[in-house]
Amino acid sequence: MKHAIFALLFILLLAPALQAKLQWFEEKPLTGAFVVAPHPELRADSLLAGRYQPRLERYLEDRLGFRPLLIRLRNQLSFSFFGLSRTTDVIIGRRGILFEPRHIESYSGHDLLDQEEVRFRVRRLRAIQRDLAKRGVVLLFVMAPNKARFQPEDLPAAMRPRPGTLTNYELYVRAMQADTVALLDMVPLFAQWKDTSRYPLFPKGGTHWSGYGASLAADTLLRRLEYIGNLRLPAVRAVGPPRIVHSTDSLRGSDKDLVDPLNLLQKLEATPLAYPRLVIDAPQTGQVRPPTLFVSDSFTWGLAQFTPYIVREFSDDTRVWYYGYGIHIPDSTFRDTGVICQSLDLQKEIESRRLIVVLLTEHNLPTYEFDFTRRVYQLYHPFSAADEAAINQLSEKLMAEANAKDADAVWREQAKDAAGYAQRIRNKAEELYERQATR
Repeated sequence: MKHAIFALLFILLLAPALQAKLQWFEEKPLTGAFVVAPHPELRADSLLAGRYQPRLERYLEDRLGFRPLLIRLRNQLSFSFFGLSRTTDVIIGRRGILFEPRHIESYSGHDLLDQEEVRFRVRRLRAIQRDLAKRGVVLLFVMAPNKARFQPEDLPAAMRPRPGTLTNYELYVRAMQADTVALLDMVPLFAQWKDTSRYPLFPKGGTHWSGYGASLAADTLLRRLEYIGNLRLPAVRAVGPPRIVHSTDSLRGSDKDLVDPLNLLQKLEATPLAYPRLVIDAPQTGQVRPPTLFVSDSFTWGLAQFTPYIVREFSDDTRVWYYGYGIHIPDSTFRDTGVICQSLDLQKEIESRRLIVVLLTEHNLPTYEFDFTRRVYQLYHPFSAADEAAINQLSEKLMAEANAKDADAVWREQAKDAAGYAQRIRNKAEELYERQATR
């Protein structure tokens, strides 16, 4: 009996190594944002310094047999018995509703900007709208809804902000309305539709608007663009009732983008979601597909993945500048062209468009509209020689202050990326100079 128990334990200990080597069973890989450790290079200096050993250990751990299965088992036990997520990218709320942490943080005002800073940014946004309008380009700012703001009743009790909590969303909307910025605010629209919609506007296991919510958002967006752009877009027709999906495996697009990172053994039960059956007609007499640029976050996915609004309503050269960096073709997969925005002629890119849509959610408000506003503003309001001299002096002052405060921290940042650090100091100096000039 003892020998049998010993043999069984030996097999259990040896099984992961054998599985890693022989791959007896096909294992479903884990999903989410993580990096699998590469094989470390064996060098004498690394070995003697003790750096090689932990790297090799990490490499072997990441490739241990049955590791994905055991991680899914651990995650399933945490989720089923304690209602906890083992990933920092997902928060589990009431009724098993999944949320993204940064959306909750923004709704709770944790990233709150100074009110004067917001007013300064909105003034520049309004300035570039006027600059573009003079060149025949219409710019529309679109605020996409935040799931945490949309259904706060499903947040964990400890994460619900106090009533009246001030956030960047309120600051921006007030400033835009006061400065007559062309704004399409989807937040109050989704709040209005929440009690009357026949189908969910946000999925249980996703952070973006659902396929049905995206169809309502797209219809509203297209009507607004027609009005402010003085144009007519191709017609969209419904053909039959929406397709209702009950299974998580059958969900489309981003409707389960928070489910997969949980890495559970058992699929979550999905709230039935609706996918409208829509047809976008070819342009008729008087209708156009205008050349358009979307500068946006991932909420734009819903305008192409469920129904090809962006592909069919706008010209073939329409592009998405994803987070103001990568350039994507707005098909169902949002193909990355491999080109970055900063490598293109900015003036040519924007002035060749008829419409520019800046679309984002409130947690991305601190990003300067993905640096798009700053770049366009500087294009049409370049600094004079005197401005450049003053900014250079201010940059030197900021660098000296940083060194006086923590020279070691400055050295570490420069060692990582000297050009990048210098550019951040320069950008800060430009912002401070412009604020002083516009007071």
